[in-house]
Amino acid sequence: MNIKNKIQGKTPYVYAKMKKSSAYTIYGDICKSVFFQTNNYNMKPFSFIALICFPIYVIASNTDICINDTIYRPGNIYIFEATVDSISKGTQHSCYIVMRVLNKEMYNQRVITYDYYDSLPNNFIALDSISSIDKDSFIESTEIFENSKLLWIHPPRTHGFSITQYYPFPEIHFPVKIGRKYRRSFLSFNDPLFNCTLLLRYKMCYLSFSQWKYQNKLVEICEQSGFAKSPKGLFTVIYRYNDDLGLVEAIYKYNQEIQIQISLINVIYDSYNCRKR
Repeated sequence: MNIKNKIQGKTPYVYAKMKKSSAYTIYGDICKSVFFQTNNYNMKPFSFIALICFPIYVIASNTDICINDTIYRPGNIYIFEATVDSISKGTQHSCYIVMRVLNKEMYNQRVITYDYYDSLPNNFIALDSISSIDKDSFIESTEIFENSKLLWIHPPRTHGFSITQYYPFPEIHFPVKIGRKYRRSFLSFNDPLFNCTLLLRYKMCYLSFSQWKYQNKLVEICEQSGFAKSPKGLFTVIYRYNDDLGLVEAIYKYNQEIQIQISLINVIYDSYNCRKR
């Protein structure tokens, strides 16, 4: 599939209604996932509702995942280089995030795992033999949804990346239409980071087609960006996608205090599901 061939047409999507009757039902499955993740993060208890506006068919769809039509196939490994800049403190932290796609489903989504490394071997195939940063060998488990109309990814949210929970999760609708706008919202009661009830209303937009450097070559990408203003400051996000590689880069910013950049540096394809590039 080619991004530029997806310009025409409209993609159906639904917003969650801000009504008690519908909201509780809509949150049903997604809240299980959110609470499951936050419990794994060892965060202190708090009342939490996230992503009020999201693609409903992520939860409701009963469509089987066709492996031949997907980017994120079971057995594939995606390796990202990540940097967290605390601008206000003048500090920087870098690591590698390894995403593995499992042959397993939950809530009609493909299960993925994230684990984190201080360094990687020269031979990426040796990944399974090196130790994660986490001394307790904790591996973050979450999901990714993908079909012919939508790609929707749960980002890494542990080991210093928990703030990504406050942003719209990476998603791209097919066919792509540059200039298309959509909204996503985040709501947290008794928020543990900001110590208040926090409501973020994001305005997202498909900006342009451009090129991005991957392993010393230029690949075609589609770029999205969005922002939310709140009493606590400005939250901005940029996502970049490629037809064959999926999400290649995510950049999160909070005011002039924090910037997180997560960039794809390599993909190890499962030999059984290997697709030629």
